[in-house]
Amino acid sequence: MNARTITVTVCVALLLTGCRPASTNDQDRSAVQEVLTRYLESVKTADLKLATDVWWQSPDIVAVTPFGRFQGWESVKNDLYVNFLQKAFLERKLEPTNVVIRVNGNAAWAVFDWTFTAKLANGQRLTSKGWESHIYRNTDRGWRIEHLHYSVPPPPPPIAP
Repeated sequence: MNARTITVTVCVALLLTGCRPASTNDQDRSAVQEVLTRYLESVKTADLKLATDVWWQSPDIVAVTPFGRFQGWESVKNDLYVNFLQKAFLERKLEPTNVVIRVNGNAAWAVFDWTFTAKLANGQRLTSKGWESHIYRNTDRGWRIEHLHYSVPPPPPPIAP
């Protein structure tokens, strides 16, 4: 076999198995990590321009939070970013740990533990912890968040008398 035949054979095998070369997967993982980093900054700044750059602009997106379920870009933009992040807080910081990112074709997901520290509009400090997962879609504008879900730990069980 010559080099051209081997190259064609490898390409056909990759297409038939649905696999992608590792370098593409690594590039996609890095691109998703960048979107996640910009998402965290969009939460910190409650910046709609930045949010527009990280979210898929679709009525099909969903963000599930303990504060509500936001369906569609308009709801995420107006209810989550404006009415919640901008109006309820003077300061916000979302810090991830244990981040795991996986890519499979034109879909990707990230899961992480988070600590959210903030100052409420009344000046009171707030700290909460939990878990978050994102689903990303590879669009003509690059990777975008299509779905977000986060959870907070359940309350501790009552102490027996």
